Amino acid sequence: MGLLVDGTWQDQWYDTKSTGGRFVRKDASFRNWITEDGAVGPSGEGGFAAEADRYHLYVSLACPWAHRTLIFRKLKKLENLISVSVVHHFMGAEGWTFETDDAATGDL
Repeated sequence: MGLLVDGTWQDQWYDTKSTGGRFVRKDASFRNWITEDGAVGPSGEGGFAAEADRYHLYVSLACPWAHRTLIFRKLKKLENLISVSVVHHFMGAEGWTFETDDAATGDL
């Protein structure tokens, strides 16, 4: 599977040779907070207001990281603020698609 990096499709999404085959997560580049009123978060970094129709989540039910985001969305009661699109379960050579079936919503 490939990965879109700075607008360019990369076939090799992860360099396993340089890490001895281990997965080494890069530091996240997003450090802002989503707060009720848009105020800065606990780190002091800038915030964005939690408001309906501002955020949309794309997930694959086969992805454990996406599963965590769905759990977090539910626990924080954000269903009315963050809409969700579920991609088709089959991941081809170029990733998941927005086909629809019983377990996929397509791109909403």
